[in-house]
Amino acid sequence: MTLLAGWNMPANAAQVYGFLLLQSEPASLDEMAKELEISKSNACKAAKLLETAGHIRRVGERGSKRVLYVAREDFGTPFLLRTASLGALNRLMETRGAKLADPEAVRRIEELASFYGTMQSAMEQIITADTERADKTI
Repeated sequence: MTLLAGWNMPANAAQVYGFLLLQSEPASLDEMAKELEISKSNACKAAKLLETAGHIRRVGERGSKRVLYVAREDFGTPFLLRTASLGALNRLMETRGAKLADPEAVRRIEELASFYGTMQSAMEQIITADTERADKTI
């Protein structure tokens, strides 16, 4: 749990995510709350946060309104937004950095833009490979 706090994941969300990663079948909010000894309300909030971030997904149960959750098989999905942010930072640095008067500052900004571009490219390659792996397991 503590490891995920650095990614701004609340403790209950980290618990729910860890629980779902260890399950071989989809789990309900009631099951999560019982097993993790948290309230159903906290389990629901955690599940919504994790679903929005792309860590888990809902699955329906035929003939039931009950919502079940599973950990996503494509682990790169939560990083898509961060990858897009790197691209935006790269473009911003490239377009605005050249307008600086100080040549040393321009050099630093260009190097930072290059770093962000390299990070974006590397992350996209990793996410693509992971998505292909996940597609094979589904």
